[in-house]
Amino acid sequence: MNIADRALLDADSWFGRLPVERRDALLSEARSRPVAAGGLIYATGDPPNGLWAVLSGQVRLKGYPAAGHEFLALILRPGTWFGEVSTLDDGPRPHDATAFGPARVLHVPMAAFHRLSERWPGLYLDLGRLVCRHQRVALDFIAQSVSLPLPARLARLLMGRAGEGDGPLHLRQEEVAVMLGVSRQTLNRHLRGLAQRGVLKLGYGRIDVIDPGALRALATGEG
Repeated sequence: MNIADRALLDADSWFGRLPVERRDALLSEARSRPVAAGGLIYATGDPPNGLWAVLSGQVRLKGYPAAGHEFLALILRPGTWFGEVSTLDDGPRPHDATAFGPARVLHVPMAAFHRLSERWPGLYLDLGRLVCRHQRVALDFIAQSVSLPLPARLARLLMGRAGEGDGPLHLRQEEVAVMLGVSRQTLNRHLRGLAQRGVLKLGYGRIDVIDPGALRALATGEG
C-alpha cells in the first residue's frame, strides 16, 4: 500500500480512530484491485466475502425492496469502508455493491479477518461501531423523510452529497427519486424549479450546485 492510500484511510472518521495496531493488522491482510465501471463487487444474497474500502472512484450500495424497484442505500467515496454487516454476522449480503465509474478498492478477505480477530477480538467491536455509523445515517434519513416537506428533504440530500466531494453530483434523477420516496415526475418538477431559480444546473446524470447558500436556506425552511 502506498503512502497516499494509507493517509486516505487514516483520515476516515471510523478507521482513523482504531488503535494503530488494529489498523496495521487489517491493512497487512488487505489487497487492492481495480473495478471497471459498473463492475459488481458483490451481489445481494451473496455469501460474505470480507471487508472492503474505497481507494478511488465511487461505490454504490443498492437494494431491491420489491420486484422492479431499486433503492440506493449508500454512496461510498474514497476512504470509506463497507461490507461490515455480513462480515460481522456471516449472513448474506443485503445489497449490491457496484462501481460507479472506474474504481479501486481494498479487500480484507473473510478468512483473513477471522485470523486477525482471534488475535485482536476488539475488531468485532470496531465493526459494530461501523455498523452503528451507517445505521445512524439511515435513521437520520428516515426521520427527515417523515418530518420535512419535500423541498427541504431534497435540499438536504443534495447538500449532503455536495459535502462529500468536489465537483458535480453524479446522480441520476431516478436514484434521487427513490431515495426521497417520490415519483421521477415529481422530483423533476422540483429540480427544474430550482434550476430556473439559478440554484442548480441540470445535466445528463449530474447535478451542479450553483448557489449553495440558497440551497442551504431551502434545507432549513427559509428558502
